[in-house]
Amino acid sequence: MIKGYQERYSDADVDGMHIRLLLLTFFLQFFPDLVRAGHLYILQTPLFRVRNKKETIYCYSEVEKEVAVSSLGQSPEITRFKGLGEISPDEFKHFIGSSMRLDPVILQKSTSINEILDFYMGRNTPERQNFIIDNLRMEEEESEAVAEVV
Repeated sequence: MIKGYQERYSDADVDGMHIRLLLLTFFLQFFPDLVRAGHLYILQTPLFRVRNKKETIYCYSEVEKEVAVSSLGQSPEITRFKGLGEISPDEFKHFIGSSMRLDPVILQKSTSINEILDFYMGRNTPERQNFIIDNLRMEEEESEAVAEVV
């Protein structure tokens, strides 16, 4: 399968994951050599903006948000982003650049692109649904896992 697919997501909703799946299948079907060569990445966008009058911190998880809130002091403003559509072009430039977070799409050498496309876009709805239910990680679970490591 595609490493990292079920681990993180850029939009914080099911629609965002569906769009990601459609884009991944497009690249796998029409540009498989590009994917195999490791040139396809998933841009992670922040889930929160935490700011006071002096500083703005973009956070990619609940844990990062809590750290930002405690570092900015009394009553910072917290904005929850659902996805790219809620982030203005002026803000977008603040997390694009050398510090942007990119997750590579990695295919193992033994992975069959035809099998991936058949699984994710085929007529196996119950099997695919069970896979998603078993492997989907919600933001709360991620923050709990990070909190255990910290």
